[in-house]
Amino acid sequence: MMKDNVALRKTDQGWKFIDESELENFVWDNLEELFGLKPLARQLSIKGEICDILAIGDNHQLTIIELKNTEDRYVINQLTRYYENLLEEKPLNTHINYDEPICLFAICPSFHRHNLIDEKYSKLDFDLFTFFIKHENSDFNFYLTHIFTQIEPKVIKINYQEVNFQNQPQDNIPEPPRLLLDWLGALTQTEIENLTKIRNQILSFDYRIEEMIVNKSIIYASKYGRNKLRQCAELFFDRKSKKIILFLWLIIPNRQNQTIARMQINTTQEYLMYWRYAPIKEGIIVWEKFFNRIFYNVTRSNQNYHGIVTENNRSFYCVRGDNGTWVKEEIFGENIKDIVNEALKVWLEKVS
Repeated sequence: MMKDNVALRKTDQGWKFIDESELENFVWDNLEELFGLKPLARQLSIKGEICDILAIGDNHQLTIIELKNTEDRYVINQLTRYYENLLEEKPLNTHINYDEPICLFAICPSFHRHNLIDEKYSKLDFDLFTFFIKHENSDFNFYLTHIFTQIEPKVIKINYQEVNFQNQPQDNIPEPPRLLLDWLGALTQTEIENLTKIRNQILSFDYRIEEMIVNKSIIYASKYGRNKLRQCAELFFDRKSKKIILFLWLIIPNRQNQTIARMQINTTQEYLMYWRYAPIKEGIIVWEKFFNRIFYNVTRSNQNYHGIVTENNRSFYCVRGDNGTWVKEEIFGENIKDIVNEALKVWLEKVS
């Protein structure tokens, strides 16, 4: 089975997971290979505290796993509280044999000396694991080592690729910022190519459009006045889907006064097409026929609407028919280049 893409970031010290939730995703997906355990629950709240991962082994023996993407001096304390809370509440007791000893795992890039003192004098037994990510040739590998044993580290390949634009003709397009390169590494090669075309289309349109990092987004805008921007487009990395979301500043349809708003573009076919766009704060209004060629909506309130599926690079609504069976309604998209051109025209009118 193909493993999910993983989002990493490059630092002066090396490669890291983009955040702690991504480390959790990776460990959760590889529990059996790492520890021979089966996943049971994630982010389980017990008495106001949240356990990262619960897993079970032979005889339904419980393992509590706490993860840290950076060094943390309180990880032993946290595991101790989770141990007490779980023994007291006994959740998921149809899956867990609470008569078996509970295993306590901490996974961190390194351990603070306070962790080792807490572990040494605790009445509980802890398994402490360190990890690091190593870029070897063209592969990224996750190394996990038990700090108290001499056992060889577990090594698992990470589904990530380093994106490098050096020595590629860019037609005076600046090299992407490090943040964008980190995001792109979680995408497929086709997605990288298509998203790069969108970026080049925007930056080659007018020399006044600059690429800048604002908060956690990459903004494409021109500067005016003091610390003011006229935005055209924005890229944002959605850590749940591990995809880059495109926003464009466009005219809201069906209004007497032309109002420009930041619109989220829903793309299909690996950033090659789009099928709708809507303001970031979605409402209940249904809009139809913008530019006389695309139908889209802000929210689909029909209770028979189930979701969107993609098959063979074609996207479909899943809708319950009159006879109660689910049917697919194809979503017809338009070239993403066209909607980017519309945003560039809107931007040009603002700065002219």
